[in-house]
Amino acid sequence: MKRVTKTVKMTEIRIDGGTQARVSVDPHWVKAMVDNMKEDVVYDAVEARFDGAIYWLTDGFHRYHAYTQLGIKEIEVAYLPGTQFDAQLDSYKANSKHGKPRTRADKQKAVESALANPLIENKSNYEIARICEVSQPFVASIRDPKKKEKQAEAKKRHTVKKAQEIEEQHESVT
Repeated sequence: MKRVTKTVKMTEIRIDGGTQARVSVDPHWVKAMVDNMKEDVVYDAVEARFDGAIYWLTDGFHRYHAYTQLGIKEIEVAYLPGTQFDAQLDSYKANSKHGKPRTRADKQKAVESALANPLIENKSNYEIARICEVSQPFVASIRDPKKKEKQAEAKKRHTVKKAQEIEEQHESVT
């Protein structure tokens, strides 16, 4: 389904529906966007789900706050029909391929939000990873912190083994 773009009043956009997957909005990034907007830089429309009454913001929180700081009353919104739940699902993968890169903490928050969502909490690690656009081992490590420890131990063993192999190759050459 293709998103529809429409000019929407800022007051019609909700940002409090559990659709902000980042740990926090970066005020320095918002300021940079404000400065760019003052220089006539045009940003893509924010993204949302529209349930018939409310636009649930899913992607573009930094842009939203920049527009707010500038006192802009209406903005372009690219939206799909959908519920607040649909907006939450969309938000878990926001910025995975564009915009300000997600930090590890942002990815972790997205996964934790997905795992806490009663409508999808029982999905497999693979399905949660697909929804959040992260790796399956990452989801496993958040769902079960002991797996994270096992992953770290396995990585350490692998690194030591590789170092030993390189050392043995070096010794056989000399």
